[in-house]
Amino acid sequence: MPALVAFGRRWAIGSDDFVFPGITSVFIRLLWLAAIASVYISHRETLRCPGGELLEAYFIGFIALISLAIILELIIIYTSGQGSITNTHPRRFIPLFLYIRLVIFLLELVWSGVGAYWGFSEWENRTPVEGKACDMSVVRAVKGTVVTSWIISFFILIAVFIFFDPLGSIDDTTDDDDEHLSHSREFLSTTGNAAKQVWERRCRLLCCCAGNDENSQDAFSDVSALMATFFKDLDIVPSDIAAGLVLLQYDQERHQRRGERPHIPQRIIPLVPPPIMPLEEEVDKCCHYIFYALGCYGWMYYMYDNMSCGLCNLCRHCQCCMCCRSGRVAQHDNCCNCNTSAVKQLTNLKDKDIVYMSYRNKIYEVPFFVALDHNEKAVVVSIRGTLSLKDALTDATAECEQMDIEGHEIYAHKGILRSAKTIKTILTDNQIIEQAFQKAESDDYSVVVVGHSLGAGTASLLSIMLKSRWPSLTCFAYAPPGGLISAAGVQYSADFICSVVLGEDVVPRLTLETLDDLKERMSSVIKKSTRPKYQLMLGACWHSFFGFPEKLPEESEDNSGNQESLDPQQPLIDGSPGSPVRQVYSGEGSSTSTSSQSVHKVALYPPGHFIWIQETRSVNRSCFGKRRYEAQFGRHEDFSYIIINPSMVTDHIPNNLFHALCYLKEQTVPEDV
Repeated sequence: MPALVAFGRRWAIGSDDFVFPGITSVFIRLLWLAAIASVYISHRETLRCPGGELLEAYFIGFIALISLAIILELIIIYTSGQGSITNTHPRRFIPLFLYIRLVIFLLELVWSGVGAYWGFSEWENRTPVEGKACDMSVVRAVKGTVVTSWIISFFILIAVFIFFDPLGSIDDTTDDDDEHLSHSREFLSTTGNAAKQVWERRCRLLCCCAGNDENSQDAFSDVSALMATFFKDLDIVPSDIAAGLVLLQYDQERHQRRGERPHIPQRIIPLVPPPIMPLEEEVDKCCHYIFYALGCYGWMYYMYDNMSCGLCNLCRHCQCCMCCRSGRVAQHDNCCNCNTSAVKQLTNLKDKDIVYMSYRNKIYEVPFFVALDHNEKAVVVSIRGTLSLKDALTDATAECEQMDIEGHEIYAHKGILRSAKTIKTILTDNQIIEQAFQKAESDDYSVVVVGHSLGAGTASLLSIMLKSRWPSLTCFAYAPPGGLISAAGVQYSADFICSVVLGEDVVPRLTLETLDDLKERMSSVIKKSTRPKYQLMLGACWHSFFGFPEKLPEESEDNSGNQESLDPQQPLIDGSPGSPVRQVYSGEGSSTSTSSQSVHKVALYPPGHFIWIQETRSVNRSCFGKRRYEAQFGRHEDFSYIIINPSMVTDHIPNNLFHALCYLKEQTVPEDV
């Protein structure tokens, strides 16, 4: 922070990001230098062969170039490790060193051309000098050197492509005294249509294999506008985000040890009364219906969860060439009905119990199936979570849209709401739920809608839309998205939607408001830190394996001398001259929001009431010991902030949530059973 400015433009890399790449490069070049030097020294007397003078010049020149490159890279490594993330003054010569390194790199390419000319010549057509032919081991060494040089050059070009910032063009007509400040101002002001077009191109490139449909342009436009607005006021690079997350984890651990309340942004949190159903009974139902939510992920999840014998189990239910047969229950499944087979394996359903199944996957359209659960007397609608780039685009279309619920003004996540409307249309037009009740031949059955992640959000909104038609409907949303529904929708769905969250899962906490708060908190801790970035990253790797030390640095230690460490020409993200007014996503309840600049005034939350499953911390538990969990009814306040922890990702994996629910069910079984 800020990004490196070199060659007249801004790059998506910082001046303190060359430590680890430099160490890797030096290590490779030292091995390379040792190999070339040993070949040259051991075969020096045998270089009197055709082209021997050129060969000797090539060896000497290449050894000299590699030595210069190693020395310069050591200087870059040392310089890049100086200062803090915000204190760029000790690293001000990094661009100059990169210019010199570019010259050496070009000389290396020229010298590789010389080696290629000598090494790949037709040796059988050359006349030996003084009766001597060149040793073939020397020829192979030269060829290996040339090929290695080309491979390294290829990876360098890939790195340049990755770190090239399309928005990094800078006008160098400003005075030298204000050059650094003007660079950051130019980048921070480069927003609007240019930034949106860049993000749209990135989305299209990322999703090039996903194909286009009638909703693609709408999704690309919404996602690019959101990303451009969110990142427009940040002069940071990806490694700054990683370092900021590390610092936030330190900060959270420090506050937890003090017994202090975690940072919660000032916003209106909906209050939901506890459900009438006892916790043990609801956990038991959650454990039962999670099989349907997992089954909808199809054969890929089943193979992931059963790597040893999953393929053999699937083959028992697979039917080849089903795409050529009529009367298929599953729509848009693969030719062998692998997804249908996985559903049967996980849920123990029979063919006659599957009423409808669709694996058609498009933007705003996710796979789902409808089946009969005779044990619970339920018509189950199971909706799949995120498993494709099209699903990711649906997730990222995070603007809100009003739902058509009579007597209620409810807003919801735009992409997920459109997915729910698509499923509702299919269910209604084909009268699928009515067909299920006819198959059940009983009026005692009720409708249960389930899903995980994106499927949980879609299931929740679908349940709200179907509640008036099926009053006994209930929904089990496993790890639902956080920015899903407005406060009015939370109150409306509290009685019939149960959201199940494991530990520190980030998805139920992920909203535009919490992301905005996370951005502010990251900016704050980065400004306070005086440690170099490479030390932070090394510490994060160490602590991820061996845990935090008994004594963490106090916040005052991180902040000591902070004013001296800040670059006087470094524009800060907030409140500094030259930094634009920060656009926020929620004008209500945000401690840093400005209502006049608010992009969005409707705050979105997870649906219904919560069952929060947490791992019980045991000092004596080994790394391979069985995890223990406990459940409680959660509050929306518990999920109004993002917890930085490696488990924030692993807790969202459906397999982990499944094992936690199974453990809780085992604990509720009476001992005499």
